[in-house]
Amino acid sequence: MLPFCVLSSPRNHRANLKLQELRNIPANEKKLQELAKDLLPGAILVVNARFGGLSENGMLDEKVSVSDVAHTIDSENEWLPARDDGPAIRFRVRSVAGEGSPESDVDWRERHRFIAEQSDEGEARSFLIVEKWCHDSETEDDRSVGHPQELAEHHAWTEDKARAIADAVGLPNKYANMLAIAARLHDEGKRNPRWQRAVNPSADGKIYAKTSERMNSRLLDGYRHEFGSLPYAQNDADFSTLPNHLQELALHLIAAHHGWARPVISPSGGNECPSVSEQRACEIALRFARLQKRWGPWGLAWWEAQLRSADQQASRENDERGAESVRCT
Repeated sequence: MLPFCVLSSPRNHRANLKLQELRNIPANEKKLQELAKDLLPGAILVVNARFGGLSENGMLDEKVSVSDVAHTIDSENEWLPARDDGPAIRFRVRSVAGEGSPESDVDWRERHRFIAEQSDEGEARSFLIVEKWCHDSETEDDRSVGHPQELAEHHAWTEDKARAIADAVGLPNKYANMLAIAARLHDEGKRNPRWQRAVNPSADGKIYAKTSERMNSRLLDGYRHEFGSLPYAQNDADFSTLPNHLQELALHLIAAHHGWARPVISPSGGNECPSVSEQRACEIALRFARLQKRWGPWGLAWWEAQLRSADQQASRENDERGAESVRCT
């Protein structure tokens, strides 16, 4: 039994710790230093539920015996009642033998895969697969995998959603126009050939916002498409008609629509010389500081939420179109 699994904060595997190793740690100063300095700081520690001591609300409780095993992410029971738009817990863990994939389910997508068992020759015998709910988008991979959709259509849908949101919250026309322009330009950086190769190995000549292929993140070399969207926005005719203070806000919303640029975002992997990219990254950080001073931390976060909501609604509508086509066939 592996009682502990240590993951880094980006959820990369660091180590497995066996019970016998833990028992020997007090007598092994080197191992203790390794745990204290290398493995545990900033890590996510996954503990085997069979250790006990965990109450049903997820808190440590010394009164809970080993036999009173709490519900876990790989159990058959939901932690919380389902919501109208799906399960309350938007991820799950399943086991699969060999290199195969679990039975297809249009509502769930694979996010991580960890080797659970190996042969003596080092070949993987089984995996633990972490899946996410299809409408829950956290990472670059999540947003880009789904029913295939070309970039122009995704932008049009997102702009429509942004205008609907602006109307619903009563934004003045100039702010509604700014939000709609940001929505129409927010993913322009996906035109980068590097990004297209990462999501579309078939290279059929179309420019996609989403494909059914799992993203090959290694090909990105750190490239963030929202960072790459900024030059397109700055050269757009409609964008140039905005007042300077709304241009600033639109650029920030585009750069921050995946949660980065507050204030740091990677300038890596683009087609420009490093000095140009680094200057843009510096401008992004300074822009964030200016806008947060102007709008306040909660006000700026509110603006970011408007574009992010429009993007998520457009993505969800595309996913639902894909799910419907699967069910019809």
